[in-house]
Amino acid sequence: MKDVNKTILLVDDDVAFVHSVIDLLEAEGYRILSAHNGTDGMALAKKEKPDLVMLDVMMDYNTEGFEVSRELKKHCSLNAVPVVLVTGICREMNLPFRFEADDKFLPVNKIVEKPVAPKKLLELVATLLNNDTPTHQHTKGGCHE
Repeated sequence: MKDVNKTILLVDDDVAFVHSVIDLLEAEGYRILSAHNGTDGMALAKKEKPDLVMLDVMMDYNTEGFEVSRELKKHCSLNAVPVVLVTGICREMNLPFRFEADDKFLPVNKIVEKPVAPKKLLELVATLLNNDTPTHQHTKGGCHE
């Protein structure tokens, strides 16, 4: 059983995926919050200050997750929170390339393609929640609440 004091925010419009991930992570003792679009996800993140954010890309529009990841890093209370993109955008859009995390366009800690094996997802969550130094943290230009 993992640390039950850790809260994970899952932002994804795929209801079946959300329910399966909630079941998986709650069975490990994590507290899970969920939203089905970026607007609701940002509001929950600001209110609840989760320990980890798992974020889809294509929700209300095709790039919503990218924009939410950048918005999270603008907030002082959220910019150190690890963010994982869990997305099927490359497969869905038949893209000939993969996205990579960086400080400006895609300030996330990890990008995982759907479908993702439950064991791999659990290992990633445990690693990010035990890591005190996020790989990508927005520091330029200040932050705001």
